[in-house]
Amino acid sequence: MLEHIILGFLMTKDRSGYDLKWLMENSTSYFINASFGSVYPALKRLAQKNLVTLHEAVEGGKYKKMYRITDSGKAAFLQWAEEPIVFERSKQDHLAKIFFYEFIPKETAIGNLKDLAHQVESVAKELTGQKSEKEREVDIYKYYYRYAAMCYGVEYYDFVLRWCGTLIDRLENDPETARSERQR
Repeated sequence: MLEHIILGFLMTKDRSGYDLKWLMENSTSYFINASFGSVYPALKRLAQKNLVTLHEAVEGGKYKKMYRITDSGKAAFLQWAEEPIVFERSKQDHLAKIFFYEFIPKETAIGNLKDLAHQVESVAKELTGQKSEKEREVDIYKYYYRYAAMCYGVEYYDFVLRWCGTLIDRLENDPETARSERQR
């Protein structure tokens, strides 16, 4: 997946590894992100497959290693992009813990859920701000699919916050909800 995202960013212009990481951090990180430790090995693999080439450029008086997508890289990217979408169950590690909260005290579960909601709220606020900024500054119809992915993220985080709020409310206000396994 990471290699395809890199190729997608290279479809419009040459970029450095740093540029690619910055783009991911400011766009795709809400659904897939990578560290520098992942981006550079992916670029190396793409170069070995002749899907990108490396050249040096001077920007702002500094030498930068720039990556350019090759014709083979464009063909590989477009082939991937045109394949039918296959829905995959997403990795939701936080749900694995919540699934077993019957074994911990309700107060601990409530505290952990409030912490989760706080984390999600922070990310949701940041993404909502970016969405508003893009709506003001960019022709969203020119980048409609990117905008649609951003809208998906905003709605997803809103859902998670509503879900957490409902769960917390029930735990705090209904004594029968989620009796601990220890209490049975």
